[in-house]
Amino acid sequence: MLAIGTTFFRLEYRFTEFTDFATLIALALFPAPQAANGNPQGKHLNERLFEATMTVSDFAKLAENSQDASKWLSQLKIVDTARGRENLNSFVRLNLPSDLQASLCGQLSQALPGCSDPDMALNNLERLFCRARSPLSLAALFERDATSMTTLVRIFSSSQSLSDQIITDPESFELVRITDGQPAARQYLVDEIVAEVQQLNEEKAIMKALRRYKRRETLRIAYGDLICNQNIETVTRQISFLADALIEAAYQAACKLVSQRFGSPTPKSSRNGKPSTPRFSVIALGKLGGTELNYSSDIDLMFLYDGDGNTDGEKSITNKEYFERVGQRLMKLLTEPTELGTPYRIDMRLRPEGSRGPLINSLDGALHYYDILGRTWERQAFVKARACAGDSSLGQEFLEKQEPWIYRNYLSRADITGIKALKRRIEKRATVAGAVDANVKTGHGGIRDIEFVIQFLQLLNGGDLPQIRMPNTLEGIRTLEEVGCLTLQESTILKDNYSFLRKVEHRLQIMFDLQTHSLPSEPLERTKLAMRMGYVDDADGKALDKFQADFQEKTEINRKILDHLLHDAFPDDEVTAPVVDLVLDPEPTADAIDEALSDFGFHDPKNAYENVMALTRERVRFLSTRRCRHFLAAIAPQLLEAISKTPDPDSTLVNLSQVSDSLGGKEVLWELFSANPATLHLYVRLCAGSPYLSNVLISNPGMIDELMDSLMLDRLPSRRVLEEMLLELCRGAEDIMPILHSFKNLMHLRVGVLDILRKKDLHTRLQTLSDVAEVCLHQIVFREYRQLVARFGEPRLPSGKPCDLIILGLGKIGGKEPNYHSDLDIIFVYEGDGNTVVDARHRGASSTTNQHFFGQLGQRIIKSVNELGPYGRLYELDPRLRPTGKNGPMAVTLEDLYNHHAKGNGELWERQALTKARPIFGPPAGCEAAEKTIREAIACHPWKASDAEEIRKMRIRMEETASKNNIKRGPGGTVDIEFVVQMLQMKHLAESPEILVPNTIDGLNLLHEKGYLGQEDHDHFLKAYEFLRMVEARLRLMNTTARHDLPEERLEVAKLAYLLDYEDPATLLKECRQMTRETRRRFDQIFDKAAAG
Repeated sequence: MLAIGTTFFRLEYRFTEFTDFATLIALALFPAPQAANGNPQGKHLNERLFEATMTVSDFAKLAENSQDASKWLSQLKIVDTARGRENLNSFVRLNLPSDLQASLCGQLSQALPGCSDPDMALNNLERLFCRARSPLSLAALFERDATSMTTLVRIFSSSQSLSDQIITDPESFELVRITDGQPAARQYLVDEIVAEVQQLNEEKAIMKALRRYKRRETLRIAYGDLICNQNIETVTRQISFLADALIEAAYQAACKLVSQRFGSPTPKSSRNGKPSTPRFSVIALGKLGGTELNYSSDIDLMFLYDGDGNTDGEKSITNKEYFERVGQRLMKLLTEPTELGTPYRIDMRLRPEGSRGPLINSLDGALHYYDILGRTWERQAFVKARACAGDSSLGQEFLEKQEPWIYRNYLSRADITGIKALKRRIEKRATVAGAVDANVKTGHGGIRDIEFVIQFLQLLNGGDLPQIRMPNTLEGIRTLEEVGCLTLQESTILKDNYSFLRKVEHRLQIMFDLQTHSLPSEPLERTKLAMRMGYVDDADGKALDKFQADFQEKTEINRKILDHLLHDAFPDDEVTAPVVDLVLDPEPTADAIDEALSDFGFHDPKNAYENVMALTRERVRFLSTRRCRHFLAAIAPQLLEAISKTPDPDSTLVNLSQVSDSLGGKEVLWELFSANPATLHLYVRLCAGSPYLSNVLISNPGMIDELMDSLMLDRLPSRRVLEEMLLELCRGAEDIMPILHSFKNLMHLRVGVLDILRKKDLHTRLQTLSDVAEVCLHQIVFREYRQLVARFGEPRLPSGKPCDLIILGLGKIGGKEPNYHSDLDIIFVYEGDGNTVVDARHRGASSTTNQHFFGQLGQRIIKSVNELGPYGRLYELDPRLRPTGKNGPMAVTLEDLYNHHAKGNGELWERQALTKARPIFGPPAGCEAAEKTIREAIACHPWKASDAEEIRKMRIRMEETASKNNIKRGPGGTVDIEFVVQMLQMKHLAESPEILVPNTIDGLNLLHEKGYLGQEDHDHFLKAYEFLRMVEARLRLMNTTARHDLPEERLEVAKLAYLLDYEDPATLLKECRQMTRETRRRFDQIFDKAAAG
């Protein structure tokens, strides 16, 4: 080994002239004082400090001048300037040549201000010089190799324990400078220390060798960490390899010492007919097991032996006694305090029976103990187990036989409860210690949180994923992400944050070689820690502030991930439902299935189990079934409980399984339900009571995002937003029909979800359905118009102005109150007769009349909308309310529309239909003209009392084709209320034109405001109309064949009541009958009065 003395004393000191660089430093730090007249005074001490001609006595004067010395030290960021002056005095007493003094001061001026603790660094440098065999050679080394000073300052300001080691053993620093702190192979370390120990026979000599080796190699590792910035994996692995080497050396030395007295163990029996040597193995757990040891960690060990028999010495003992003595001697060699310290603190409490159990255990005894008495926390501990010393074949055999116990087929609810209970106990201890937020290890979001969640996922999924069975945390994170148990985002965050926290932990422990995990309470000490972590004061802020912000952010997000994957996913219930085990167990017994599902009202438990299992599997190949099962297990009790409260749990579960299969991301859905239980209940309601919405999802796979938006959002888009959305979707598309169908489905899903939740009033929901229909219709009109213009040219009026199309909506679409399956009653009108004009833009086009053009346009629009294609039918357009009905032209002029009613054969019912007419497509001017024409057409014949009776007769005729349960056309149904509004509008239109509005609810309110409808009638009709339309909406969501009929089958009535939040279906039917009877009574009163004149 190269001694530092060899390096120092082979140097020949040569006096060199001081460099211009040092002079510049001196001038920058210590400008010479000026005389009053501006001329320089005699040279000041600070000015002459770095001159080549400076004498030792000059340097001494600086040290003696407290003001000058303090100023200089303050510029070096020295806090305790009094102590700093003592350090300077020590340097003065070394009598170094002036140029070396100048060089040393220049290097200090550069190195100290940027280090984490200039006071500690300067003090340790002074100690190093004072203890050096040749301070002159040491100063010359620093002058020749400036990096040596930088390196020492960094170490001297980061770790007092390492500083003490370098000062007392300079050879160790020379070694790490030569090796540059490069990582060493595990076997190299083992072979090196074992070879050294094998030459020794005395216990004290062995202990000294082990401790010296640990100190030297720890310095090498710290050099790689602090100076070479090696990553945390490399550093922890090197610390663990060093521990492995020392344990192996101690084991072999212990065997040698025990054998000297009792002989070597011999076999009593043989394996496979061949004698086998008794074996002893050291199992590492915890940080050492994971090859992620700290600078000052306890090491968790367990001793195993195999092979009964006796030793062959004169004082023969049993092999068990022999290995007990070996274990005891091994621990003594590694833990007994000496003048060189204690290499390790060994914790044996993870062995069978803990501290009460025997120090060593036989292979069979240990396996039997864990199989019979092993607890969940012990299984978790063995996730990090590996053989680290002794007979590796014995250790590997033990661990392989333990794997089925560690990694069971599934993690039961009892296991999960045990893991969480252990975590709570650890957190409670941290809380009692007052370190919840400042403890890097056990505080919220600390190292233990990350390790816990990784071990939990390994236990949860390791039964059939052997590739995730590994003791190292960072490797575990990577493999869990590879198999889909962690998302890429979670994996990245956990890896980065774990590395950050482990680095903080190292910086805390390396300072004094103490097992500490708490951040310093004093701001100054925290600032030093921040700087050791690489934070600096700059324009972005103070080092301390940036460190604390990062620490808080990282621990908070760590905690959120832990809560997300463990605490929130599996709440702390006193009793965990058996269904959790059912979801997690890949092969449950028939009895387990019956037990888990018996309380949820399923008539066919076997089929229900198959559907539950379908919910645990992702159908999309690249999605993680592991996470899907994990998060389903977390919400399974609540999900099945909600399903059990539906009218038909079996069909609800089947429907829920089918819908979930179509979504393409069940895990995301289960996570949403875990975080927001209200969405779970809504989803169950959707699958239990709305085949219409369920079919939308099943027929349109991959709508997971749309569904989640629907479940989470409580607002509906405005008409303008709908127009902009659809316009953007259709822009540039060759075939817009798939886009229109998808858009309609999405919007109906949004409205339907809010309908089930009753978050929006009836008027708003129906208006949105109307807006959706209109914007879809607009896109079809635009497309068909462009295609027809290319064929015939643009339609013009005789004046030469463009002739525009106006589409009138009647019925429900006219009143902005259509339901989910409503037909759209329309009339195509255009501004006037004329011909199309063909110009250069329309090559090959042939002119035609406006009537022919718009008639063709209407037919094409109807065909596109009504066509039953691969996506179904978009809407049902019905143009039969046009003048002269189905036999008349498809499109008419505004003048023709008016003349049909004023001069032609227009009947009363046709004018009544116009009360709900509204332009739903056309330019503003054209729509305004159409509204004027509609009003004039309705009012073209004076109102007669007999009109009221004729309208009533027409209403009665509509009842003849309706069933008794029809809430629309049956007696007292919604049509009664609509006819009341329309009759009163026609009767009083001449005196109050403003009452003519197409919306029924708006009409009721205006008629009441104008005094044409009494308060009680208004209130009843408003309540009845909203109630019956709400019932109608639920019937539409149920996809019933008779869309307006109350169901007769008991189960269907129960489903309707469930959707309407009625506990008793009979109450719902009774309320419907009462509402319709009262409506018909008031209807008759109002029509009787109107007919009487």
